[in-house]
Amino acid sequence: MTNDRSLDVRTRELIAVGASIAGNCLPCLRYHFAEARRAGCSLEEIQEAVTLANMVKQRPIDDINKLASDLIEREQASTNV
Repeated sequence: MTNDRSLDVRTRELIAVGASIAGNCLPCLRYHFAEARRAGCSLEEIQEAVTLANMVKQRPIDDINKLASDLIEREQASTNV
């Protein structure tokens, strides 16, 4: 593996902020938030990374909740026949 990095430090830290949220890692988020600020990321850029991470993270939550509702509705329909 090479140490060459294609992404600049700002981009890496914004990705790390999003990954920290995805991984539910509080110390990671604290660390990468500070590193992103140190790398020169604006609060608006960090907010965008947070918003994107939350959107990605919300999708499986919405999907599992929909499946649970669908299963309940199907079961109710089959017992009401």
